[in-house]
Amino acid sequence: MQIYYSQQYRLKSVLLKILVLSCLLAIFMPIKQAKAEGQLTIYCSVQYRVCEKMTQIFGEKYHVDAKFVRNSTGSTLSKIKAESTKPQGDIWYGGTLEPHFQAAELGLLYPYRSPKQAETIPQLKSLLAKHGDYTSIGYMIVLGMGVNTEKFKQLGIKEYPKCWKDLLDPKFKDQVQMPDPRSSGTGYTFIATLVQLFGEDEAFRYLKALHKNISNYAQSGTETTNLSRGDAAVTVGFIHSYETEKEKGAPVKAILPCEGDSYSLGGISIIKGARNLKNAKLFMDWALSAEAQEIPWREERMYQIPTNIYAKASPNSVDPKTLHLINFDFDRFGSDEEGKRLTKKWLDEVKLK
Repeated sequence: MQIYYSQQYRLKSVLLKILVLSCLLAIFMPIKQAKAEGQLTIYCSVQYRVCEKMTQIFGEKYHVDAKFVRNSTGSTLSKIKAESTKPQGDIWYGGTLEPHFQAAELGLLYPYRSPKQAETIPQLKSLLAKHGDYTSIGYMIVLGMGVNTEKFKQLGIKEYPKCWKDLLDPKFKDQVQMPDPRSSGTGYTFIATLVQLFGEDEAFRYLKALHKNISNYAQSGTETTNLSRGDAAVTVGFIHSYETEKEKGAPVKAILPCEGDSYSLGGISIIKGARNLKNAKLFMDWALSAEAQEIPWREERMYQIPTNIYAKASPNSVDPKTLHLINFDFDRFGSDEEGKRLTKKWLDEVKLK
């Protein structure tokens, strides 16, 4: 007996076989990883763990083979200068803003005004209007002092310094550290802050007097860990770093000096001659987003203040509303000529005297 199948039945049977075959292929065929859409080399001047996390998340999100090279702000600027004829990096992320402006002045940056600048807090709009063709602003950091409370007990010092001028007290002899301004953006910001607060002549009289109490002009990033270890009683640095050390259990207290709150801003700039220009632009756009600006504190407990209007700041960050910010002159202190002049003056008249 012959059985005749309807055309509709035969079609359903064929479709069922195709579906089963597709499922088997999906199960037994090897799964291919998404290929990286190009590469990116990031010159990074924030904390190592933040560099690592930002690079990792960006690479995974956009399937980019991203890597980073971590150096202090001053050292990164020197590296970009040295490589100007054959750039090795694509984008410079982080570090104080003034060296980024110096790099732009020297023709070392590629012009790119990210559309994400529109989400920057209103207080920075005028600065971006002037300098945003080359550099965007990814975060704010506030300058201050950190003290090691256990070290103070050991030294028998009962009162913590309240003002910058308190650091000149002879009781702090060999107990103060500040970053070396030749390699550290933090150190340069400190000098620029003193010049703005006191005037240049008075600022350098202060630095000469402070030199008597300095035990070490630290390499960038080490002043905070040196304080945590008790190598110094007081160090000059950015407040968010002290908060991170305190959260780790170190006997560290952050202090905002009475003379007024100085600050710096974290720059993001594309390097002229970048070999991976498309991905460099993509990274800048992403780094300016609310999502990216929350990564340092959510993932790594680093408490710089976001500059994106939609980004949430950590409860452990300094509240900008409570600050008495000085009117920091980024145009003057972001000049390459002024930066070299002040650093050389410090070297000749303070450190080498």
